[in-house]
Amino acid sequence: MGLCVAALWSGAALAGDDSWKQPYGGSGQAGQDEPRPVYRTVERGADTGLYVLLGGGTDGYTGQLAPELNPGFAYGATVGVKPSKILGLELGYSGGLNDIDLAGPGGAADGADIVRNGAQAAVTLGLTPTRLQPYVMGGIGIEHFNVRGAGQVFGFQDDTSGYVPAGVGLRYNIGRLLTADARVNYNIPFEQDFAPVDNNIGNGRYQALLQLGGTY
Repeated sequence: MGLCVAALWSGAALAGDDSWKQPYGGSGQAGQDEPRPVYRTVERGADTGLYVLLGGGTDGYTGQLAPELNPGFAYGATVGVKPSKILGLELGYSGGLNDIDLAGPGGAADGADIVRNGAQAAVTLGLTPTRLQPYVMGGIGIEHFNVRGAGQVFGFQDDTSGYVPAGVGLRYNIGRLLTADARVNYNIPFEQDFAPVDNNIGNGRYQALLQLGGTY
């Protein structure tokens, strides 16, 4: 009991005595002569390094193919590298699902009448070195068309052909790990025989994709 009374008495004495309280550093003037940090906003430019993107959008056809094939769902994945803030090198996969318009509202088969899968190699060239970066792109690709159901009745058939993608895009780096990319490209076909039309620049395919990923 004596020890408890002594402890309580000493605690009360310390609470009433403010002499033990001192500013940081041991003196009342501490901290006044220390330099204060200065914060400045620094605008970062476009990121460099490896980037990976996944997304979806729409896929359609032009020229003589436009009235025969309805626009459909498109999807894609891109892996690339930017050795500088302007130049980008990438490999991409893209797919598309389309119905034959001539077959009526339901198409020629359950689901998509024509399933397309392709791969491409492309070069992107940024127009500015900023985080919000417009760019142009071009390359070469190969794709396979799988015609389902009664699509052959309307003159379509399975085929593997090539194409030249050319387009524009807009990319934005949100922090270091999040990248948003919107692009529209027109694909010029060559050696294309999946549809009963001539191979020319007017009978091509357009694609619009919104992709999200990261730059590392």
